[in-house]
Amino acid sequence: MTANDSRIWTGLWWAYFVLVSLTTISSWFQIHSVLDGILAVFNGYGLVGLWGYLRRTAIGWRRFWVLYLVLFSVAAVYSVGLVAWAAVVSRTAMLYYMIVATTLLCIPQWLALWRYGFRSAPIWQAARVAP
Repeated sequence: MTANDSRIWTGLWWAYFVLVSLTTISSWFQIHSVLDGILAVFNGYGLVGLWGYLRRTAIGWRRFWVLYLVLFSVAAVYSVGLVAWAAVVSRTAMLYYMIVATTLLCIPQWLALWRYGFRSAPIWQAARVAP
């Protein structure tokens, strides 16, 4: 990979971070129940993990991010499944587009969290050594 390719990927990751930030912050203004509040906080933690991955900085504990990845995966599968079920029941084309959009938004987040928890050993080792 050339330096130019690396800059392109870095730019795409930061653009994705901005997109996720906007959706997360907008969800904070749509809290109507305790569950909405819990999901907003949960998504906020995901934003912190994405920030740590992009900045190559250890935030918290590695085990936390591994557990968060598992919970994020369960939540993503549930969300996509729920929208898919609603699309099949109502036969509304817009819901099919929501399935695609939800899936496309979840995949990069999942990849970043997976890399952060499992493929970023130097980050976590440096955090252990730091005073």
